[in-house]
Amino acid sequence: MLRKSLPVAIVLATLTLAISAQQPAKPATAPVVHTRENLAGMYDGGQMEVGALLELKPDGHFQYELAYGAMDETAKGTWEFRDGAVFLTTVPAVKPPQFVLEGDVTDPRGGLWLKLSSGPVMEGAKQDVFLFYDSNFGADAKPDLVEVGDDGQVPLPRKQMPKFIIPQIPVYPVISKPIPITGAAGHLITIRFEPNDIGKADFRAEKLTIENGVLVMTRPDLELQLHFKPRTH
Repeated sequence: MLRKSLPVAIVLATLTLAISAQQPAKPATAPVVHTRENLAGMYDGGQMEVGALLELKPDGHFQYELAYGAMDETAKGTWEFRDGAVFLTTVPAVKPPQFVLEGDVTDPRGGLWLKLSSGPVMEGAKQDVFLFYDSNFGADAKPDLVEVGDDGQVPLPRKQMPKFIIPQIPVYPVISKPIPITGAAGHLITIRFEPNDIGKADFRAEKLTIENGVLVMTRPDLELQLHFKPRTH
């Protein structure tokens, strides 16, 4: 009796398994052990609409640059490797930009008016202001964000005077100190903008996790995650 031939695919599969069984198994690749020495180097964090560089120097210092939209940010300081992650600390400490209250006088026009004695914070950019109706400045606060008119008038969408205002610093995710508003009469608020160290990242043991040799920095303030890959040249 003639035996039927097995399909070619089954024969080839069986042959492949037989050959594989005769070959010695490849040793598992040992996981990379990160050290302070092998982490030092230049890293590129560029991605769509983002330019970013990070240099971890062997002497424990770092340099950092970020270009994101209209924002340019830099930092330098010290870095350390511990608990399986890299930590950046800006040195010297950053003095953040801020608005300084110069005056608050009664305005016969009523409502709320804002004057910047130092001129616009950013040429061509409108000045926005957060209106707070209580002393809650936390993540669950619900302020109004309004745009100051060219004449300095601050819109009051709730038809009431806020308890505090915080002028917004354009582009940069920096929050200035609240300015209290007392009384229901008209107010003319005069403020001055002090740039200080605007554009410098205020890292305070900023943690970068390590994922397959890539340093990952999460920036909730920018709604951005940066992946710094080692440069190979």
